[in-house]
Amino acid sequence: MKRELLFVAGLVLSLAAGCAEPVANLGEPMAVSVRRLPWDNSETSGSQLLSDHYAIFTTSSNRILTTFLPGFMEAAYRHYLLLTGLGDRPGTQPMPIYVMGTRQEWASLTESVVGKNQAGPYLSLQAGGYCYKGVCVFWDIGVMATFSVGAHEGMHQFFHHRLRDHLPMWLEEGLCATAEGYHVTDDRVAFTPQRNTIRFADLRTAIVQGRWIPLRKLLAMDSSDAVTGGTERAVGYYGQLWALIQFLRRQPNYRAGMERLLADAEAGRFRSTLAGTNQPTPPGGGRAYNQAVSQPLFVHYICGDLDGFDKEFRAFATKLAGL
Repeated sequence: MKRELLFVAGLVLSLAAGCAEPVANLGEPMAVSVRRLPWDNSETSGSQLLSDHYAIFTTSSNRILTTFLPGFMEAAYRHYLLLTGLGDRPGTQPMPIYVMGTRQEWASLTESVVGKNQAGPYLSLQAGGYCYKGVCVFWDIGVMATFSVGAHEGMHQFFHHRLRDHLPMWLEEGLCATAEGYHVTDDRVAFTPQRNTIRFADLRTAIVQGRWIPLRKLLAMDSSDAVTGGTERAVGYYGQLWALIQFLRRQPNYRAGMERLLADAEAGRFRSTLAGTNQPTPPGGGRAYNQAVSQPLFVHYICGDLDGFDKEFRAFATKLAGL
C-alpha cells in the first residue's frame, strides 16, 4: 500500500512542477481515527467511515482511497477554516459524503438524492461528482482525482452547512477551485492553494488564447454561464476565479475584505449590507440572486474601483500564469 501511495505522491509532484511556489511543509497526517461500520443500501453494500466532521458511505474497493479519504477530508476541513478565516464548530453533525465504486452505482444513487426529474444535469457529469443541498455524491475516479473533487465539492458542502447567506459565485467557486490544490508525501497531505496545476493551465490557456473575461462580466457569472459558453469559456471562468482568490489573499486589504464578507455571510448580515443599494435582492441562492448581489458585495467588501482593480488583477494573473 505504501508503495502505491508513494507512486501517487510522485505523480502529484510531477504534475505540479509548472506552478511557481514550493510546498511549505509536509502537511498533516491522513491516518486518523475512524469508526468503520457496514453500510447497506437498497442495491449494494459497502462501508460507513465516521470521522470527526464526516460520515463517508462508500462501495469502493480501492483500499488506498477508503483508508486515506477520511483523513484527507479532515485535513481539507481544517484548510477550509484557514482559507475563510472562520472558526471551528465542535460538536456539529458529521457531513455526509457518498463515494460509489462505479459510475453506474453513482447514477442510481443520484436519482435517489436529487430525484429522477432533476437528475439529468447531474448525470451528464463525466467525472467526479457534485454537492447537492449539503450532500456530496462522488464515484471513484482514482485516488488523486477523487481527492481533488472531494476538496472542491467539500468546500461547497462546508459553505452549505456553515453560512446563513449565500455567497456570490465569484467567491464560492473561486474558493472551491482554490481548495483543490494539494501535495502528498507518504501518508501526509499539505494543501497548496497557489499550486493547482489544472487551474494554472486553465488560466494560462485563457490568457494565451485571448479569452480573458472582464471583471464586471466575471462577477455576474455562475457555473451555468461558464458551461453554456463552451469549454473555452469554462476554462477561463474557473482559471480566472482561482487567480482572483490568489490575488485577494496576497493583498492584505483585499484579504481582510474577503474575510469580512465571509464572516457576514455566516452571521446572515447581507440583507443589511445591501439595504442601501437600489438593487432588489431576490431570495435564495439562484442565478437571479447571484446577478443581483455579486457586484454590490464586491464593491462593498473588496474594491469600488472595478476598472482599476481589473487592470491590477489582470497584470497579476498574467504574471501568475508565467507570461
